[in-house]
Amino acid sequence: MKQKMMKLAGLAAVAAVLAGCNELNFSGLLNVAEPITFSQDTKAVLTVNPGQFQAKASLGQSGSKKQIKLEIKNGDTPTKVTISFDKNINIGEHFNLAAAQIGQNFDLAGDMATKVERSQEYSGTESCTYQYPQTVCRSAKSADLTDGVMSELASNETYERSVPEASNPAPAETDRGPQFNGPVPPPPHVPVCNTIWVSRPGTMFVRYYYETTTRDLKADFVQAGKTLGSYTGQSVETRQVNTYQSDCR
Repeated sequence: MKQKMMKLAGLAAVAAVLAGCNELNFSGLLNVAEPITFSQDTKAVLTVNPGQFQAKASLGQSGSKKQIKLEIKNGDTPTKVTISFDKNINIGEHFNLAAAQIGQNFDLAGDMATKVERSQEYSGTESCTYQYPQTVCRSAKSADLTDGVMSELASNETYERSVPEASNPAPAETDRGPQFNGPVPPPPHVPVCNTIWVSRPGTMFVRYYYETTTRDLKADFVQAGKTLGSYTGQSVETRQVNTYQSDCR
């Protein structure tokens, strides 16, 4: 049951990749028994002669088309070809793309075996970034304040006092401090504060395992029942899957 679930997970991963913009990348060998001619969207025709060559293959999607791209190291400059077909045509564990579907003079038939393996669980700390609230204040001049605020400040900060009329005025005895006549001092600068969020580095505790997906691809170029050549390649991808992570601090 576990092996079956792993297999289904692998096929689902292939479907998910080919449905989006990501690519499956393979490294392998292209064995050419008879010349293979590739028709390109640019109306160019590229021919690969017999031999064994290192080759990279990628499976992905561009717009409304799925694409198989080959980079064949058959000279000083690698030969690059693209095979396009309708996005609704699926490539699964077994596939057979007819010449009319891929716009070529050969069929492309093959198999893709997918294996997903999971490591033991590990734990540790990782770097992370978190958002922290910070209060920032600036000084606002009296000209920036509303009339109501200015009036309130003026009433609170006015030190103008009346002095009784007398020919020889004597200092008033009061515990309220000296009194004087003069212009009203301007209101002081008033701080205006607001909260902003800043990014800070931190760490978090995680538990995780590694998931490794291995895909083995074999594809034959078939014309009128004859195999012109074949490609074999492998793709290995490893990703970390977190099962738990604490808050970033």
